[in-house]
Amino acid sequence: MKFTAKLILFLSTIFLFNCSSEKKNNLELKGKVIGTDAKSIMLIKPNQDARFDSIIEIPIVDSKFHYETELQNPEVVNLAFTESVRNGAYRPMPLFLENKKINLTIYPEEEFDKNVVEGGDLNAQYKKFKQSFEDKFNGRIKPLQDSLTALFKTDEYHSDKAKSFYTELREAKNQDEKVVIYKKLEDLKKSGQYLSPKAKELDDKIKPINEEHQVFQQNYIENNPTIVSYSFFLDNLIFNKEIIDINSVKHTFQILSKANPNHPYNELASSLINAIENIKVGKHYRDFSAPDLNGNEIKLSDKINGKVALLDLWATWCGPCIAKSRTMVPLYNEYKDKGFTIIGVAGEFKNTDRLEKFLEKEKWEWTNLVELDRQNNIWQKYGVDGGGGGIFLIDENGLILAKDPTAEEVRMELESRLN
Repeated sequence: MKFTAKLILFLSTIFLFNCSSEKKNNLELKGKVIGTDAKSIMLIKPNQDARFDSIIEIPIVDSKFHYETELQNPEVVNLAFTESVRNGAYRPMPLFLENKKINLTIYPEEEFDKNVVEGGDLNAQYKKFKQSFEDKFNGRIKPLQDSLTALFKTDEYHSDKAKSFYTELREAKNQDEKVVIYKKLEDLKKSGQYLSPKAKELDDKIKPINEEHQVFQQNYIENNPTIVSYSFFLDNLIFNKEIIDINSVKHTFQILSKANPNHPYNELASSLINAIENIKVGKHYRDFSAPDLNGNEIKLSDKINGKVALLDLWATWCGPCIAKSRTMVPLYNEYKDKGFTIIGVAGEFKNTDRLEKFLEKEKWEWTNLVELDRQNNIWQKYGVDGGGGGIFLIDENGLILAKDPTAEEVRMELESRLN
């Protein structure tokens, strides 16, 4: 009996010890909110679309919140108030999650700089980096940014041409008219005619400081290849893809992936890099398969090989995408029997009900496929995730001729190639 009792006691101790150990190995996130009646917060992961993806949402009860889970890998999220996210304009706070206790004190969005994060090695690293970054740059760049803000408030920020286009935008009667104006504004930015002389002078002073930012951050990444650095790297791939140097990006990826083997960020970063490197004018399109509304799997190459093709990635919830697609209808009708085709892929979520009703009304006659819940990662492959979509003009040999061309630009290509 004594032996049995001792054995039971021993096993019970082991069990309790294991339970305690498991609990210690979980992420325990808790905290309080001050000065806001927000009902919940969201934790948004890199490359998630807060409008449609399944986002972690934590309820706030009596100004307090609590969330516990076991993480397979440390990761970064953007913390934001749910109501602001759903309203389409929110201020995020970077937060690093690992299997440790993390305590938060969250203030209203306009006071997010006062937020307090306690716990976790990665959060400590980020705080240290942020402080050194601000010590080095804030005193130089903040006065310039404040001056730009002042110009904006007094209507001295935009050039006269930009102001006239914004006036047209306010007077536009529908989304189709707005698309043309947005293109004019984009062309102004590319030509350097978007800002007023005063704003341009300030912007020219900010640019070299931003270049110093990049060098400072890059040195940090190479010397500290942790998940904190990986978060900076992913932000650059997602938000600065038009201006980054691909060779530098590949070098940085090698450092980070080697330091963080088997982390899911490696696959995400690799996909983003492939899109940046390959989805550009002069490169070959990336093939994929997606179903039509009858469930038939359609391969892109089977539909466009040997033709001039327009790949239209769009969505029923994206007004500008729809407006652009509508401008292509006359071109399709005119050239569909001359070697031109359009393949539309609608990026939808949960079901295709809205898409079916839309196509029934619009009657777009070209091949229409659906990318439901990002199942084929098509938006990611073409470097347009995070938005409604993009348009790609592809020649008969499979080379990309243009990204987001206007109907006029498509017409010029068709006239020179097919007439």
